[in-house]
Amino acid sequence: MEIISPYIRVAIDSVVDESWAVTERVIWDYELLYLMEGQLLVMVEDRVYHGTAGDFFFFKPGERHSIQNIGGTRVRQPHVHFDLYTDALSAQIGVSFKPLEAMTSKERSWMRANELAEAPYDVPSYFRPSDGLPITQALFGLIREFETKPPFYELRMKSALLAILAQIMREQYWGSKTSSDGHMELLADVRSYIENHANRSVKLDELAERFHLSKFYLIGLFKTMFHMTPIQYHQHIRIEKAKTMIQFTHHSLQDIADQLGYANIHAFSRAFKTSAGCCPSEFRRAR
Repeated sequence: MEIISPYIRVAIDSVVDESWAVTERVIWDYELLYLMEGQLLVMVEDRVYHGTAGDFFFFKPGERHSIQNIGGTRVRQPHVHFDLYTDALSAQIGVSFKPLEAMTSKERSWMRANELAEAPYDVPSYFRPSDGLPITQALFGLIREFETKPPFYELRMKSALLAILAQIMREQYWGSKTSSDGHMELLADVRSYIENHANRSVKLDELAERFHLSKFYLIGLFKTMFHMTPIQYHQHIRIEKAKTMIQFTHHSLQDIADQLGYANIHAFSRAFKTSAGCCPSEFRRAR
C-alpha cells in the first residue's frame, strides 16, 4: 500500500450493440467495468454472473473471463484498465484479447502480479455497492481526465483510481463485518452523527435514544465494525481535529478547547494526553 502508483492504460465510456461479446481471454492488467445500462453474462474462471445495470465487474491479471451482451439492447459499460504500479513495462503493454494458450512467452511475461485477491485488499470479481455514487463519480472523472488530458491529468487519474479502490475495499470490509441482519447503513449513520458533533460532548444515552438501540447492543455493533466503542470513536475524532488545529492554525489552546466543546482547558489537556501521549503544548512545540 505504501508504494502504489497506478498506471491507467485505458479509461473509456463504452457503448456497444446487442451482438457484442468478448470471447474467453486473459488480461495482463486489472480491469474495472461498470455496467451502467443493459445486461451482461460474465464468466470468471468457472463462475457465471448475470449482470444488470448498477453492477460492477473486476477482472484480475491471469484470470480467464468472457463477456456477452444478453439483454437484446445496447450496453453502456464505462471501464478502466490499469496496473497497480507504474514500471518500465507499463507504457509498452496493451489490452489483451487472447486466451493464455495463444500468448507468446513474451506476452506471458507481461502478466502483472495479482495483489488484490486476498484479504484485506481483496476485490471480488462481481459486486454491487450499497452506494455506487462515489465510485461512479470518480470513474467518470477519471475517464474525463484520460480523454481530455489537461495539465497534470496523470496525477488526477491516479488520485481518482485510488479513491475508487479505497471505496470498494472499504465497502467489502464493512460488508464482511456486518451481521446477517444488516446494520452497515445504520452504523454509517451513527458514525456520521458522531463526526458531525465533534465540537461538543456526545453521550451514549444520546446515541441510543436517537438511533433506537440499547446502549449495550450499540456498543457491540459499533465495536465489531470499527474496533472501538462509539464514545472512543468520538474522542478519537475530537483529538484528531485538535491535532490539526494545533499543527496548522495559530489558535490558542484555550480557543481550540472551546471550539471542540471541552468544559475547560484542563479537561482538554487530560483528554489530549490520554490519546496522544503528550499534552497539547508539547505537541505544538514538537511541530
